[in-house]
Amino acid sequence: MALSKHAIPSLSEYQCQICLEILIEPVTLPCNHTLCKPCFLSTLEKANLCCPFCRLWVSSWTRYHTRRNSLVNMELWEMIQKHYPKECQLRISGQESEKEVEDYQPVPRSPGMRAARVRSSAPHNNKDVVSTEN
Repeated sequence: MALSKHAIPSLSEYQCQICLEILIEPVTLPCNHTLCKPCFLSTLEKANLCCPFCRLWVSSWTRYHTRRNSLVNMELWEMIQKHYPKECQLRISGQESEKEVEDYQPVPRSPGMRAARVRSSAPHNNKDVVSTEN
């Protein structure tokens, strides 16, 4: 995607695809998938050392960057903070943004799928999900 120097990317471009919130301290994996650091650390706590999107094994990469304190994609993080400082502060403080992502498209549902509300102890993980269970 080519952006002009003065174009501000939409908020949906800075959305974590796990928690559906603005990316906080984004972690870009070797497969180029990006998620927020809280979601990344949550996957590690569950002993899941794979990318949650494509299942690429990232244990060596994680150890390497953890030791060097370089997990966070600082270029992307600075850009997000520059364009969306209010949303970042709300998320960091544990509050959800009042502003909806304008161009967010929900996951299309097919017959046999239903939505469910999932509750988690982490405040950024309380989101609607789609289940294929009947």
